[in-house]
Amino acid sequence: MPNSVDNQPHRSTERVLSIFEYLTETENVGKTLTDISIQMNAPKSSLLPMLRTLVSRGYLHYNPLTHQYFLGYKLYEVGTKYVSENNLNDAIYQVMMELATANNVTVQFGELVAGDVLFLQKVDLFEKLRLYRAVGRRTPAYANALGKVLLSDKGPAEVKKLYPDGLVPITPKTVTDLDVLNEQLAEVRQLGFARSNEEATQYVSSIAVPVLKSGRIAYGLEASMSIFEYSEEKERQLLFSMYDAKGRIENFLKNQ
Repeated sequence: MPNSVDNQPHRSTERVLSIFEYLTETENVGKTLTDISIQMNAPKSSLLPMLRTLVSRGYLHYNPLTHQYFLGYKLYEVGTKYVSENNLNDAIYQVMMELATANNVTVQFGELVAGDVLFLQKVDLFEKLRLYRAVGRRTPAYANALGKVLLSDKGPAEVKKLYPDGLVPITPKTVTDLDVLNEQLAEVRQLGFARSNEEATQYVSSIAVPVLKSGRIAYGLEASMSIFEYSEEKERQLLFSMYDAKGRIENFLKNQ
């Protein structure tokens, strides 16, 4: 007969899972050690070693400026392996592959996580651009076209909350003024797409469109090229292809 003790939940394991669930429920809003301690009804001294271990292994992300914890890229990797069983990721990747091949561009697909873009998919057939945007990598959303479409449904107060310490420049052309960023986001809402010109990577121009799920912006689709390849005519042709890809991906998401 099994020992009843063996059927009891393991406290430390339960706490780790509860931390994941708590940070999932709060979406893009990070939580401090104090927040987590209150939510778990557990002492900080017992939680801190767990949190440090999870951060070191990539399952959580820690922002030392705000002292907040967020879900990490490793959870995305684990989740992707599960989700891929229904072929959704494969279907999106195929659309991106066709877009990249037809237009000779690098294509990224991502979502907003705590003021950053988390890159979920990438197609770089020609490896011409040094974008440093591997799947699972994060970069500030204000510094690229993909991020700006993800931020475009947020008002000035929400944007300011995401960047309490201001906008840190990545290149000389990165926007560093919140008022200017909000003007750019208003333009994105009006146009339906975003542009970025050497704001995240020098010599690279990008165009992005929002991807909706249940009527709200959930993801962004971005195409990048060298500034020497960019032209207004190429942008027009590329946007036509991108809106076709956007519609196909939204249909996949609708049927998920």
